[in-house]
Amino acid sequence: MRNLILLFVKYGNIFLFITLELLCLGLVAKYNSSQNEIFVNSANILSGNIYSGVNNFKQYFQLSATNDSLALENARLRKLLYNTEVQELARRDSIVDQDSMLQYSYVAAKVINNSINLNNNKITLNKGYNSGIKRRMGVIDANGIVGIIKEVSKKFSIVLSILHREVKISAAVKSKGFFGSIQWTGNDPNILDLKDISRHATVAIGDTIVTSGYSTKFPADITLGIIDTFWLEEGSDSYAIKVKLNNDISNLQNVYVVDNLLAREQKEIEDATKNE
Repeated sequence: MRNLILLFVKYGNIFLFITLELLCLGLVAKYNSSQNEIFVNSANILSGNIYSGVNNFKQYFQLSATNDSLALENARLRKLLYNTEVQELARRDSIVDQDSMLQYSYVAAKVINNSINLNNNKITLNKGYNSGIKRRMGVIDANGIVGIIKEVSKKFSIVLSILHREVKISAAVKSKGFFGSIQWTGNDPNILDLKDISRHATVAIGDTIVTSGYSTKFPADITLGIIDTFWLEEGSDSYAIKVKLNNDISNLQNVYVVDNLLAREQKEIEDATKNE
């Protein structure tokens, strides 16, 4: 204890100077939008590099499991290509014919940081705008929805996980035509809430919930999960539905960022008719 006191007596001025400098920098970043953006991007780059190094070390001991996962993912993508009558996924550096049937392109990325225990969980990917990733793009994996891109730097991007209270996905009951929105409430990381399904809808435990296709972020019919339980609350016109998530967010490794090549055109025509 005595040595600690002597240390502060000897170097107290330096510690005080550093503390005040950090406080000033924090205030500048907080109250100036341009400095705040620089701070956020710099923090993303620094944390991204740290997470990338740790992740590379961990993945060295998981090569077998990773290869199995990639094999399954390749099989899923081949099925996707067959179902959409597309013979080859568009590469990021290729010229895409907008008049063709191809609407979605996919950027492969690796998860280098992830959380599931917070109220608002985020995921870090090892790809950024150098790879064509932009804000508000959707992210999927082999088994379902992962989240939505929030922030992007040159080599990294931050995803708002599907286990984030602000993320709302347009969803539908497969093959029945009823649609609503699915959202996490911050409780069980395996259970999400499906809202706005009318009391007149026909639903059952075990029904598959998929993306509706009404959003420009995700293609239709990507599996979200299955109905775990549901009930009709007194005085409500909609069911309260609990959906068991199809994918395991705690075990993400390889993901795909979805680039809707027609999103801009769709948004422009929808915005043009908003006030009509």
